[in-house]
Amino acid sequence: MNTSKNHDNIDEIYKKIWDCLKLGIKESKSDYHTFSLATSDEKLSYNRTVVLRDYDIEKHTIIFHTNNLSNKVKQIRTNTNVSALFYSKDDKIQIRFTGHASINNQDEYCDERWNKMHPQSKQCYYQNIKPGAYIDHPELVKTEKTDLLSKDFSIITININSIDWLFLSSSGHIRAEYLRINKFVGKWIAP
Repeated sequence: MNTSKNHDNIDEIYKKIWDCLKLGIKESKSDYHTFSLATSDEKLSYNRTVVLRDYDIEKHTIIFHTNNLSNKVKQIRTNTNVSALFYSKDDKIQIRFTGHASINNQDEYCDERWNKMHPQSKQCYYQNIKPGAYIDHPELVKTEKTDLLSKDFSIITININSIDWLFLSSSGHIRAEYLRINKFVGKWIAP
C-alpha cells in the first residue's frame, strides 16, 4: 500500500483497506497476512495471532481457520463479539475491525475449504493433544498426515460492524471510522 497519497480521501482509504486484505491473502510475507484476534469470556479478554485466510468485501467479512478444540472457539461460543487488529510497520497503518464471529465446523463449507488446503496445513488439525493443554514436553505432541476432513477443523467468519483505520505519521496521525449502521460511509475522527 502506498502511504504517500490519498490519506485525505476517505473513500479511497476504504478501498485501500480491502486492498490490504487482498495483499494479505496473496503474500504470506505481507504485514496483512496475520492479525491479532481478541476474544473474551465472562471474566477475561484474550489475544492471539491468526492467519487471514479470506475476506468478502460485499458481505463485509474476514475469515480464518482454527482448531475446534481451541480456547478461542470456546470463547466465541460464549461471546461472539471479537476484534481483529492488523498493523503494518512498513505502511505505519493500523486497521481494527470489530464484529460478531460465527463458527463453521463439519459442514459443506469446511469440506470445500479443506480440499483446497495444503497437506501441511491439514496436519495440525490431526493433533493428538488438545491445543492449550498442559504437557510435560513438546515432543509429546504428534500430528497425523491425512486428507480426510478433520472434525477439529473450523472456519471462523467475522461479520464486520466497524472498521477503524489509523495512519501514524510524525507530521500528524490521520484516523477514519467506517460503521455498518452507516453502510460503511467513512467519517474522520481524532487520532
